[in-house]
Amino acid sequence: MSMTWPQVRGSSFSTMGRSIRAEFWRRGEYAGRVKHLPPTSWRIEDASGAPTYIENDEHEYRRSDDVMVHSVKSANRGVAWAGNTAFSLILAYSQWQLGGHDPQPRLRPHGELSRVEVRGRAGWQVRFSDSANGGEVTYVIDAELGVALSRTVGTQSIELSNPVLDVDFDPETFEWHGPTREEADRFVSSAQRDYDAKMQAIAQIPRPHVTWLPRTIDTQPTGGDPRTGSLDLRVSAQYAAVTLRQWLTELDEPELDDSQQYLQSLHRESVGPWTYEIRGYSPLATEDCARIIASIVASAPPAATPGEIRAVLDRDRAEQSDAELRAVLGTGRRLDDFLGGDGGVSLLIRTDFSDDAAWRETAVAAMAPGVGEDCDFVACLTCVDNPDNEGLSITALLDRIGDAPPYYVFVADAETVTDPEHPILVVDTGPEDTRHPRGQSFRVVPAQMWSIENNLSISNMDFETFASATSPDGVFRGFGG
Repeated sequence: MSMTWPQVRGSSFSTMGRSIRAEFWRRGEYAGRVKHLPPTSWRIEDASGAPTYIENDEHEYRRSDDVMVHSVKSANRGVAWAGNTAFSLILAYSQWQLGGHDPQPRLRPHGELSRVEVRGRAGWQVRFSDSANGGEVTYVIDAELGVALSRTVGTQSIELSNPVLDVDFDPETFEWHGPTREEADRFVSSAQRDYDAKMQAIAQIPRPHVTWLPRTIDTQPTGGDPRTGSLDLRVSAQYAAVTLRQWLTELDEPELDDSQQYLQSLHRESVGPWTYEIRGYSPLATEDCARIIASIVASAPPAATPGEIRAVLDRDRAEQSDAELRAVLGTGRRLDDFLGGDGGVSLLIRTDFSDDAAWRETAVAAMAPGVGEDCDFVACLTCVDNPDNEGLSITALLDRIGDAPPYYVFVADAETVTDPEHPILVVDTGPEDTRHPRGQSFRVVPAQMWSIENNLSISNMDFETFASATSPDGVFRGFGG
């Protein structure tokens, strides 16, 4: 009996939410076993039976260098899989789109379904056009169970054998008690991780208790008789929705976050140690705002004094600012990581390490916006601050760059650091076959760095134009400067 794709797809959908175990093969060779307990528990073993991947609701373990790397999963993490893996077969149903649900589905079936066998099991072969890479993906769906038996992309293939659905797994199947190495969840960005930690900390803050909110009572006739005055009313009550902010009056008002930027400030009032502010999308009468604040059962203030809190905030701000500056200054970056390829970066390389303060002052000034009419222009520099480059000569730098990009670099050398103007060296590193003398150089004061970087980076002006506009001492201070 022939089958249509909607029928096969429906059979595949039937595997959702069902536990499964199977063996899997890569490129025709036995690769191991996979066990899955929806929605989040996985165990993958290699051909010898040793676990290579274990996951449950809260933890993930993956083998690396003969040790299991452990990560505590983020609460915001979703299911992720890619490529030809056991995941791609067990979760294949997530790739099928119902008609009308996705106007541009990634996989589009084409051609006739054909009956084939995979590792002794009968299945239906379906070919798909893959819009993501312009190629073709072929699946075989088990004719009895609906699970995907194989997935083939080009010469890469993975297959399942001996699949069993609705397995009653021992919970220990998805646990690991051996040696581990700790790492952060690799599927979560550092920004998301910081946000999660912040929200967890905020959840522990004692909250003020609001005991009164204004409400609007609305009545809508649903029946009655005007002759007798009988009337049926649908009565509904709607409370005002507001955002209540609080902060210690003796400290600075906190900055508004993105979610509050568009809320209108309706009322603020100080009560005891706290200042309260009511913000909302819709206007609210001043007397109603005052009643809300009067109804508040205040939370206890922090145990630390305002002066102690202010000192902690100042220290944290200084540490954050210093960390951000170190990142901008490229502390620890390897020069070779930015050589070759297609260029695309304007390098400021530190080669003198005698004065950290002068280096920071120079780099920050070089990346500062222009002034006056030029305030919209900024030099987009990639700084490289690594002692491995100490004393690096122009000749040695040219040898390391070779004929590949970048075709110009900026260097903060001994003269840059010691001269009161901090003039930065600009070096032509283009290949020998250009009309420019390779290795020629001049200097630029940091305040004019934007002019040179912006124009060289897009080839709007050439090296010679700036070199010929320097002062007699070989320093570019602006055209006519």
